Amino acid sequence: MGTVIALDKFRLSRNPEEHLRSMLYPPPRINDSQIFARDYSKLDGIVFAVLKIREILRYHVQTNEEWHYLVLQVLDAAYYFNAEKSALLHEATGSLKDYILEEMDTRNGKDMTAALLLLDLVAKAPKFREKQPALDG
Repeated sequence: MGTVIALDKFRLSRNPEEHLRSMLYPPPRINDSQIFARDYSKLDGIVFAVLKIREILRYHVQTNEEWHYLVLQVLDAAYYFNAEKSALLHEATGSLKDYILEEMDTRNGKDMTAALLLLDLVAKAPKFREKQPALDG
């Protein structure tokens, strides 16, 4: 005869480390409409992208702290972007992309791909901003 057990206790007994990790950092919530509705040539779009990348990396990469510095580099390079310093943004996003590709596996591939997409949008948006006429007066 079958026995009734609590689902939470069953999950905890099967994989206690995974249960603890999901309690500390909830899984990232990624929505396509959130990503594609933003303007990444403006500061609020850049901040959204960096915070979403941080959320993804915080959930999936907890053993290595190197990504904190790389994310701050991207934010700094995007904030202080101008035509003369465009190589800094390209270098910062390239370093973080390389790190994400190293940490990507079958378990976290979907979320890491979203992080790579966000990095591409941040890197390519200032080039679009360069070509636009100034509207601010």
